[in-house]
Amino acid sequence: MNIKITGKNIEVTGAMKDYIEKRLERLEKFTSENTDINVVCSVEREDQIIEIQVSTGKDFLRVEERNADLYASVDLALDKAERQLRKEKEKRIEKNQSGNNKGEFAAEITPNMNISENGITNTVYYDIKPLSVEDAKARLETIDDLFMPFVNAETSAVNVIYKRSNGTYGIVVPE
Repeated sequence: MNIKITGKNIEVTGAMKDYIEKRLERLEKFTSENTDINVVCSVEREDQIIEIQVSTGKDFLRVEERNADLYASVDLALDKAERQLRKEKEKRIEKNQSGNNKGEFAAEITPNMNISENGITNTVYYDIKPLSVEDAKARLETIDDLFMPFVNAETSAVNVIYKRSNGTYGIVVPE
C-alpha cells in the first residue's frame, strides 16, 4: 500500500500521521501492494474532515467523514471504507466461485414438493461447496434463506450456517 497523508487548512502532525497509518493497516487484507491510499485531513468551522481515497488500478473508492474530533473522523471513515472494500471483495470472490453465471447458486437449490408416506412434504437438495465462514454468510444473505449447509474450507467438515431471529448468525458444527 502506498499511503499519502496531506492536510488542508491544518498541519498534519507526526502523531496524527502515526495514528492514521496504524489504522490503515486494517485495510491491507482488502488491498494489494500497488494500492494507492490518499488521506486528506481538513478543517471547516468546528468540523474535522477526513477524506480517504483508495485506488487499486481498476477500482476507486472515496469516503468522507466529519466530526468534531479528528480521531473519531478517522475511525468513522475507516469503518466505512472497510465495509465497502469487504463488500467488493466478497462480490469478487462470489463471482470467481460461481463463474460468470449470475444466479447459479440459487438454481442449485431444488425443492421437491412430493408428500411422502412419513409426513415429509419438502425436500431441498443443496450443492455443498467448500467455503469460508464469511463466504457462507455472504452466500446465505444472497439466497435469502434461513439456513445453508456448506463445507468449511478451514476444517473440511460439513457445517450449517443459519440466520437467528435477532439478526445474528449461528453455525452448527459436528463433533
